[in-house]
Amino acid sequence: MTAEQDGGAGGLRRRLGLEPPFDSLAIGWLLWTVCLATALSSASRSGFQGTQAWFLVREDLPVFLAEAAVAVALAWAPAAWMLRLGRMRRRAPAPVWVGLLAAACVVAGVVGFRLVFQGYLLSLDEFLADFDARIFARGELMAPVAAAWREYVPALQPIYMLPVPSHDMWASGYLPAHAAMRAAARTLGAGALLNPLLSALAVVAIYGVARRLWPQRPAMALGAAALLASSSQLVVTAMTAYAMPAHLALNLVWLWLFLRGGKLGHGAAMAVGFLAAGLHQLIFHPLFAAPFVLQLWLDRRWRLAGAYTIAYAAICGFWIEYWQLELGWLGEARGAAASVGGGWFMARLGAFLATIQPGNLGAMAASLVRFAAWQNPLAPPLFLVGAGAALRAKGHLRALLAGVVLMLAIVTLVVPSQTQGWGYRYLHQLLGSVCLIAVWTWTRLTDALPAPRRAAAAGAFAAACAVSLLLLAPLHAWQAWAYVRPYAAADALVRQAPEPVVLVDNNRPWFDMGAVVRNDPFLSRGPKVMLLAALTADQVRALCAQGQVGLFDGRQARALGVDTVDVPPDPHAVALRRQMAALSCGRPLS
Repeated sequence: MTAEQDGGAGGLRRRLGLEPPFDSLAIGWLLWTVCLATALSSASRSGFQGTQAWFLVREDLPVFLAEAAVAVALAWAPAAWMLRLGRMRRRAPAPVWVGLLAAACVVAGVVGFRLVFQGYLLSLDEFLADFDARIFARGELMAPVAAAWREYVPALQPIYMLPVPSHDMWASGYLPAHAAMRAAARTLGAGALLNPLLSALAVVAIYGVARRLWPQRPAMALGAAALLASSSQLVVTAMTAYAMPAHLALNLVWLWLFLRGGKLGHGAAMAVGFLAAGLHQLIFHPLFAAPFVLQLWLDRRWRLAGAYTIAYAAICGFWIEYWQLELGWLGEARGAAASVGGGWFMARLGAFLATIQPGNLGAMAASLVRFAAWQNPLAPPLFLVGAGAALRAKGHLRALLAGVVLMLAIVTLVVPSQTQGWGYRYLHQLLGSVCLIAVWTWTRLTDALPAPRRAAAAGAFAAACAVSLLLLAPLHAWQAWAYVRPYAAADALVRQAPEPVVLVDNNRPWFDMGAVVRNDPFLSRGPKVMLLAALTADQVRALCAQGQVGLFDGRQARALGVDTVDVPPDPHAVALRRQMAALSCGRPLS
């Protein structure tokens, strides 16, 4: 431990009887409590309403405090126990442990998809990835929409869709690479395996990255893999259909290839970068890669830096224009295709920038609390304590840190709240960076310790990983199951409705309509589900005249246990409900 670190931790060590490295862990968790206090203060001003406040108070706060307690309690555990745990690691080579950790991710992901999430895709990000995957699995780029339903497309899926003016075909507004992966997995009958396998790949890849970074320290590579594999965020997100496991895996594979170097390594890294940038949102991978490319310029590796810069300019240009190319390929009119080109991308970016406001800091604090509560108890404090040293270390460590800082700056300004997610998914693709900096910090804190205390610290590290994987991850999985269960019930109620059309009124009280307004991309299965507020009075009259119509509203959602908020109702939806009542239209689902 350095003199500077000892001076900062000495007072706390004397008061609590904490020896290195546990004094630094305690300081790290104290720093995280600043985020906790900010988040609680912000949530209190809004009356603790909304999804993010629900997660903060009911899920994250107790686990956050428990994780901090675990990290500190390790300092008081009997040294003999810790030494025994440290020796257990030597009973098998590091690659065997990494293989076992990766296999555990696969098993947990496959089982959890059915047991925890009941096969239900909670968020629209997940549903639309599967939506596009089903289109690709049919050999189509976009799904055709029958003429009778084209005018209803904005109500059949109101948000996150590609704006095709004619509505004669539809697909999501997300980039296609992740959906293409899901389509390939579905074709092989292994759709539920994709994200567990990608998460396992991330565990293997971080081990490979750490071996490249610290070739003389194999224990650091195993430690990085253990921190990542024991992250509840990694384990539970592997059970979902989010694109984030793919982002994490491809970022780490990219870095592994980048560090390998040579023509093969860098050429393969650029190819992986092309795929990673097109997974679902363009911003994520380039922000991870940019600091490493900048470091090449700072190191005066001119030819390689230029090659990467040109490659990423081409990659970003292609994916910005992807939708325009797609519509042109499908034969849409030139004006329609141009409407989703670079101008549309910039308009979306401008809409995000318009959301910047001071209140974003409170939402960001809540997101960071959720992130910390879903990691191994050692990773968040070690990352914070070591961030300054990583910056001073320059090189690859500084690039890893810069990627995290860049992403945090962007999402704080633009979209600090993820709404739903397991951990903080906007940092999921950077879990590898966090774990690598954390394990490097742990090594700095323990290298100068006497051999017996260093061995006991290694045992404490193993104990933290065991607690995180065997106790905290199941707890978080149970929390996810409890939260998702009413949404899955609401979705099943809507899917099983006998009426050919179900209208969803997410008012009085408000709830997330995206949880139930979902349709088969080819409109061939189940009722046509539409958001009432996205319809016109004439469309409601026509639907009611065609036959029976089902109705699902906020009262039914609340009765099922779906998270709801009392806000003023949409006047347009209120008027349409009056119209439906006058027409005796709309049977409440039961």
